Amino acid sequence: MGFPLTLNAILFIAALVSIARNRTHTTGGTVVWALIVLAVPLLGSVLWFLVGRRETSSFRPRDHARKRHDRVNLSSPGL
Repeated sequence: MGFPLTLNAILFIAALVSIARNRTHTTGGTVVWALIVLAVPLLGSVLWFLVGRRETSSFRPRDHARKRHDRVNLSSPGL
């Protein structure tokens, strides 16, 4: 009886730590995920690891800025 409770507690804590460290969600998204995990610990934790950890989109601002910068340099006259 103690093992499922311990496993649930570890999953719960791991989900909250993972949510806090995740940088792909906005602050609002992070708060919503934390509230879901706090409201329904087992289901919320499982959902976080299955769905929430995925990146929200494939767009990365740094990569986009780098590509735009390279295009500008390649098309500039005199370089």
